[in-house]
Amino acid sequence: MLQLLRIEWMKVKNYRTFWILLAITAASIPGFNYMLYDIMDNKFPKFHGKSILGSPYAFPDVWQTVSWNAGMLFVVPAILIITLTTNEFTYKTHRQNIIDGWSRSQFINVKMFEVLLLSVFCTFMVVLTTLAFGYLANKVPEGISVWAQSRFIFFYFVQMLSYSMIAFLISMLIKRAGLAIGVFFIYMIIEAVVEGILHSKYNITAVEYLPEEVTDRLIPLPYGKGLLNQGGLASWESHIPYYLGVAAVYLLIYYLLTSRRFLKSDL
Repeated sequence: MLQLLRIEWMKVKNYRTFWILLAITAASIPGFNYMLYDIMDNKFPKFHGKSILGSPYAFPDVWQTVSWNAGMLFVVPAILIITLTTNEFTYKTHRQNIIDGWSRSQFINVKMFEVLLLSVFCTFMVVLTTLAFGYLANKVPEGISVWAQSRFIFFYFVQMLSYSMIAFLISMLIKRAGLAIGVFFIYMIIEAVVEGILHSKYNITAVEYLPEEVTDRLIPLPYGKGLLNQGGLASWESHIPYYLGVAAVYLLIYYLLTSRRFLKSDL
């Protein structure tokens, strides 16, 4: 695997678009959070010196806040994945790898490992951003560990990996960057619209387990938590194992579909 990764590194080390998108991915997480932090700290009305939204950037709530905000930025790493994957077909490097002695399973596995590495990288950036803003807020409740609620980092990783695998699957099926990016966006919009209509209008709760929605529900909206009733929080807590289980099944399906697509298709 290390030798294969070295070859993959040779493909991207001088590729300017890769570095630009990676830099945007890295910068967008702290940048977007700082924008929201500044708005809540300086723009929102306060009562007795406290924001009406509470202290979402204080420990331990900051883990949920930064993870939820970072989840809104899935577009950039998704575009990076689609670009790198479709480039293999545009420049026929996938064919050259096979000619050079790679098996098809080695090729698809190393590409999936790249998706995993990007998800780990984004998660690492979320951890750094969370710690930075938690200490910036300078609010650690007495008797509360800084790492309390850090489970949201794992939830974010699952969410990021799920979105990334959807982007990877689409790029493997379509093989053209512009079209694949368009289909990815359209799919995300359609699923969100379908979920909203079926859930709010027809009260069909099964839509919570759609591919995009099930990972989104791992990280609830962090703002105004004090306005939520305890019954709602307890219900969310009880559903976490189901959300994680269904997300794992989807990840397995993405893996099987992409593998079968590349193993059976013409080069």
